[in-house]
Amino acid sequence: MFIDSYIVGLMRKEFFDPLNARKTLLVFCCALSCVLFVQYIFRLLSQIKKLPPGPWGVPIFGYLTFIGHEKHTQYMKLAKKYGALFSAKLGAQLTGPLWKDQRRFLHEKLRNFGMTVLGNKKHLMENRIMTEVTELLVTLSSVENKSTDLSRYLSVSVSNVICNIIMSVRFSIEDPKFKRFNWLIEEGMRLFGEIHTIDYIPQIQYLPGNINAKNKIAKNREEMFDFYREIIEEHKRTFNNNNIRDIVDAYLAEIEKAQAEGRDGELFEGKDHEIQMMQVIADLFSAGMETIKTTLLWLNVFMLRHPDAMQRVQDELDQVVGRNRLPKIEDVPYLPITETTILEVMRISSIVPLATTHSPKSDVVINGYTIPAGSYVVPLINSVHMDPNLWDKPEQFNPSRFLDAEGKVHKPDYFIPFGVGRRRCLGDVLARMELFLFFSSIMHTFTIELPEDEPMPGLKGIIGVTISPQAFRVNLRPRPLHTELANMHTMAVC
Repeated sequence: MFIDSYIVGLMRKEFFDPLNARKTLLVFCCALSCVLFVQYIFRLLSQIKKLPPGPWGVPIFGYLTFIGHEKHTQYMKLAKKYGALFSAKLGAQLTGPLWKDQRRFLHEKLRNFGMTVLGNKKHLMENRIMTEVTELLVTLSSVENKSTDLSRYLSVSVSNVICNIIMSVRFSIEDPKFKRFNWLIEEGMRLFGEIHTIDYIPQIQYLPGNINAKNKIAKNREEMFDFYREIIEEHKRTFNNNNIRDIVDAYLAEIEKAQAEGRDGELFEGKDHEIQMMQVIADLFSAGMETIKTTLLWLNVFMLRHPDAMQRVQDELDQVVGRNRLPKIEDVPYLPITETTILEVMRISSIVPLATTHSPKSDVVINGYTIPAGSYVVPLINSVHMDPNLWDKPEQFNPSRFLDAEGKVHKPDYFIPFGVGRRRCLGDVLARMELFLFFSSIMHTFTIELPEDEPMPGLKGIIGVTISPQAFRVNLRPRPLHTELANMHTMAVC
């Protein structure tokens, strides 16, 4: 009885006295917080043990503050230190079904326009490309034996290929609208490269420097969209469902079909149809122009730096193609040196060093490590392409690494310039055709030389969404064919 009375008195003192009650509650909360914190630490350590090895970084920002502007270079250093599979705390983001629907739709339509390696339709695409190749050669012949910047010539030629497919538009090299359009694309690529950290920590977009870059991107995007609106409106005025001319027409036909079937509210996940069209046009155009042009520029850089490799390409072209016509797609199997030269430049330059980000919907176990659901998974293309465990002396330019013992072209599974998996580049077929036809035709028609008093272009690129070479100039020494340039197109695609 005495003990019971004591306990009751103690409880009254501790819990019914306001001052003691607050103290007791505070002690309880502190103790609970400590227990929960310890549990959190144990869970975190348990999760970290399952993750691939990698750097710790700092709170909130993780390793993001150490990445710097050249993400691919820092990632390569981490790969060397931690292995082919490593983790770094940068943030997380999930994908959605809209991307899948758009990709499925575009894949089907692009095949219809000839973006395929099989069947007669590939000749439709070859015709489109060769039209621009011959126009380029004619233009370059007017500046032969002169110090020339190839970038602007390649820009308009490559742009016209993708413009023709997307919206049946063609530019001339002096067209002021094209010059502005091209500048907007280059500016957009550079600006997106500057604010890459926003993908991981959205809040930092409100910092002064990022706000300025974000506003420039918004202005850039709106000006480009104004141009796309004009194209879409013109296509609406001239639309004929029985004559689908390009990708814009294909979208208009799909919208018309969805409206007739009463499912236009479901199309593009209910998003604004025209905004989606313009975004797809922008993505296709930027990717289809910038990456091809940049790779062609790197090809010229490496030919300048390795004239012996250029000579081997030209000797092969002379032997297989002859001096009466330009190369064509059917020649590819008989031109292993030309093809492997292109492949080696794609490997060693890795103009898109980081492939499209993936994100698992559920936890995935790879090599005993757990990749948590919702985490970013970034394929490091340049790290794979420069891995000494996969390639012999990867830093050296060596096209013969893609030849097997029989002298046939061999592309290993770890050659991934167009990415991997379901997010592999949608335009890889077009890219391969363009790179071959443009590069082989230029090599067949001109010898690329360094102008007098011009420095040899370096291998340190300009970092943006792609890695492009520093500005350089060339001298085009003609290799006359036994036919006029005006007849080349017909002979090349007949």
